[in-house]
Amino acid sequence: MADEAATGPSQSSSTQQNPLSKKLAKILETNLDNDKDTLQALEVLSSFLEQNTLQARRNLRSDLEIRSVSLNQTFLQCVRQLAEHVEGLKTEVTVMRECCDGMQRRLAEAKDSTAGLLKETADLKHRARLLDVSSKAVDAFLSKFELQPEELSALKGVQREGVSDKFFQAVARVKAIHEECKVLLRSSQQRAGLEIMESMAMHLETSYEQLYHWTQGRCRAMNGEVPDINRSLRRALEELRERPVLLQYCVDEYSAARRMTLVRLFLDALTREGSSGGRPIELHSHDALRYCSDMFGWLHQAVATEKDHILTLLPDSPNEKTVTMLGTITEGACHPLRLRVEQVAISATESVTPYQLVNLLRYYGSVFQTLLGSLAPLAQTIFDLQELQSKMFFNLLNVQTTGIIDTQNAPSPSTLAPSGAVNTTLALLQKILASRDMNSLAHNNQEQDLRRVLSTCLDPLLQHCRDSATSLGRVEGMVYVVNCLHVVHNTLALYEFTESHLEVLDSQVRGNMDAIARELALQLMRTAGIAEFYDKHAHSQVAAEDVQSLLGGCPEGLTNLIALPEHQLLAQCGLVASAALRAEVKQATVEQFVAAYQTVYNVVAGELGQSDSSRYLPYTPAQMKQLLL
Repeated sequence: MADEAATGPSQSSSTQQNPLSKKLAKILETNLDNDKDTLQALEVLSSFLEQNTLQARRNLRSDLEIRSVSLNQTFLQCVRQLAEHVEGLKTEVTVMRECCDGMQRRLAEAKDSTAGLLKETADLKHRARLLDVSSKAVDAFLSKFELQPEELSALKGVQREGVSDKFFQAVARVKAIHEECKVLLRSSQQRAGLEIMESMAMHLETSYEQLYHWTQGRCRAMNGEVPDINRSLRRALEELRERPVLLQYCVDEYSAARRMTLVRLFLDALTREGSSGGRPIELHSHDALRYCSDMFGWLHQAVATEKDHILTLLPDSPNEKTVTMLGTITEGACHPLRLRVEQVAISATESVTPYQLVNLLRYYGSVFQTLLGSLAPLAQTIFDLQELQSKMFFNLLNVQTTGIIDTQNAPSPSTLAPSGAVNTTLALLQKILASRDMNSLAHNNQEQDLRRVLSTCLDPLLQHCRDSATSLGRVEGMVYVVNCLHVVHNTLALYEFTESHLEVLDSQVRGNMDAIARELALQLMRTAGIAEFYDKHAHSQVAAEDVQSLLGGCPEGLTNLIALPEHQLLAQCGLVASAALRAEVKQATVEQFVAAYQTVYNVVAGELGQSDSSRYLPYTPAQMKQLLL
């Protein structure tokens, strides 16, 4: 065991000193995954070691040496060829160097001989550059301050080709050049600037003249029912704003053409059937109001249509210009309109239709005044027709009212009712007032118009009532007047703007009622026998014998007065048509009589005493008032 232990360490140390063992250990410890050189060597080895046999492994070294020699021989052959090529290249380089030296010598000789030519060439190139810059400057100047051939053609070809966008672009170009010349005037090129400005001004004037003639011709041709207003015409008129006189001439031509067209269309509407099947307006000439309404309605629509055409033609024109053009266009319709309205006015036989025409004319007068202005011929014509129709209406109303009043009989004394003249005149007035168009009149015009109508009708009527009352008794006449005033009051109360006349009528009714009450109270005093005593001693002392003589028949008179039936007591009061006025008159009459009786009673009681006064005045004032009411 001791021998084995002694041999064990000796074998281990020998193993560590064996080189082969070291190599094997090193190989085994090598990590081939990270040793790229080894991997690459093994890969090359596998390319020519076909079989891993013992004989192949023994011949491996010799094979590697043979392979190394072969590779070295190949490398040597390549290096030999490279050396040959380098020698050839060296020879060629030497030749090229000799050529370059020769060329350099010749170039130096050529440079010496062409130095003057090169200098001259450089000068020429410099001059060429300057000329090129000058040419570009001239081209830029001409492009900025000179018209192109196509622009000149567009400016001069208006009559032949018409107005197009190229023409307006050329005009804008002329204006721009003319404006740019101001820069030249502020520089050293004043002469060129003046010449160019003069040339552009001539082009511009020629262009405006041609544009004016073209536009004038187009405006003159605007005689269709719907004018052909295209973009070129609108742009032409917009361009002519730079020449207000020429623009005004074109506008006048357009207005004249549309005026003739409007007259023609108006006459066609009056006498011919419309394209949409509408009947001629003159078929309704028997109906004066509809006839005139249709004419004014057609003109109103035509004015609105023409205004739309004008705003399409001149979209940015001021309102004054539009109104002036509309006034000129509608001027032609004044004459046929005036003839027909005057014919209608002359043919009127009663006053209601003329009054309706007055309101119609006043309404359309205000409408056309708003659309056309107060100075427009059509508005003036309507105002003249309104004034004429108003005069004829009031003349006819006056004649008609006078005729009604003159043909009526005197009032009936038994009823004291308003006469037929009052009722007929009020019926006529009601027709006139009912025909008013409240929407067509301004507030002031309504009141003023109504005041004149009422004055024309009511003034002669009320005078007739007062004149008729003179044929009756005093009280009966006043009752008749009150009845007439009451009927008139009730009629006017149904309408607006009659407050002033109602106040006058109320005051007249009140005055007549007070007079009736006084007269009836005096009659009651006479019937009672106290009238003479009241007149003499109402405000003075009275003697006993005067009481006897003046009030001796008073008891009998008071008895008879109380015994009278109501319809005989105040007979005239019963003829008052209004129950309210009748009660008011009765109340006022009894109160005035009782007041007089109270005065007499106080005087007699103060002179004779209460007991003696009862022989003459058996009833107290309170008893009398109770008995009479």
